[in-house]
Amino acid sequence: MAEGIRYLKKEERKKALALWSQAFFEDSEEFKAYYFTEKIRENRILVKEEDGEIISMIHLNPYKIRLGEKNCLLDYIVGVATDKEKRRQGHMRDLLGRVVQDGYREGKPFCFLMPADKAIYEPFGFRFIFRQPQWEKKSLEEENGLRMVSGAASEEQNFEELSSFMENWMSCRFQVYGIRDQAYTANLVKELASEDGIITRTYQNDVLTGLEAVWGREEKEQRFLYLPKEWVREAGPPKPAIMARILNLKTFLELFALKEGEMDPAEILLNVNDPLIPENTGMWRWMLTPHGSRAEHAPACTDAKKAPCPCSPSQLIGWLMGDKETVSSGFEKGFYPSWRSRIQGFTQIYLDEIV
Repeated sequence: MAEGIRYLKKEERKKALALWSQAFFEDSEEFKAYYFTEKIRENRILVKEEDGEIISMIHLNPYKIRLGEKNCLLDYIVGVATDKEKRRQGHMRDLLGRVVQDGYREGKPFCFLMPADKAIYEPFGFRFIFRQPQWEKKSLEEENGLRMVSGAASEEQNFEELSSFMENWMSCRFQVYGIRDQAYTANLVKELASEDGIITRTYQNDVLTGLEAVWGREEKEQRFLYLPKEWVREAGPPKPAIMARILNLKTFLELFALKEGEMDPAEILLNVNDPLIPENTGMWRWMLTPHGSRAEHAPACTDAKKAPCPCSPSQLIGWLMGDKETVSSGFEKGFYPSWRSRIQGFTQIYLDEIV
């Protein structure tokens, strides 16, 4: 049987609908219509075919992501699926291997996804970087200048008001988040509308101060809740939500800098082993100042006593993007890089994308 891996051409992307419907049968017809009209305009779909039929697929949806002082276009991996008759035969492994190799060649620092099961992705170097807070709104009475306005998500929304509020909300609180421009907001509203979404604006003295959205055709559930801290309470512990994987190690490392106040530049030697991306493997010299950093391959260290302990992409992304499990483990029973305390990592992350 003839097999092949390729990206679908733009005019072919709707061919992926059949496998999507089989794998994600719980999705409504309205949501699928939205996805296969709106999202496939800009995404890429990598497929594995057998005799011309799609047997496995991965969707790469582009998102503008704020990373500290930089903006990057990153791939959010969704629609990971294999035909039910072809599962457990290594097809998804082949596709994920291609995705990370392509991401490396494109110079992307990392990709991210929301896993159905973390055990599927951990062997590929993915590590949790975001745990979704569980918030619920306190009872807010329409007094003290408060006014709540609710309405169905629709094309009539004031995208400028919504995007301006959300972008300000995110930028004041987080280092890493999806940029809320008007294009993002217009797409979000369409996404909500596909599942009968409702958006509630809360104004205080006629100033937009909070946003809430719920969606769901059978039963409404929270899609997002952006309210002042004093107006919400925890509904439960944060839930593991988003995993990420380093793609181009040089590009990734150069996102970071020393913390403000660190006067002396740092030169750090890293010994990296990346089984999926050989170009990331080897010794790296990482030079940092409070204003940025530069990373380059370094000659192999022949003195075993001076060579740094080997580390993996999953450990690096865990250390530098604030994964509590990675940091608390200290890496391999007690080793924790002394340089980590000097680096301004990404500890304030909010990636609440669903699709």
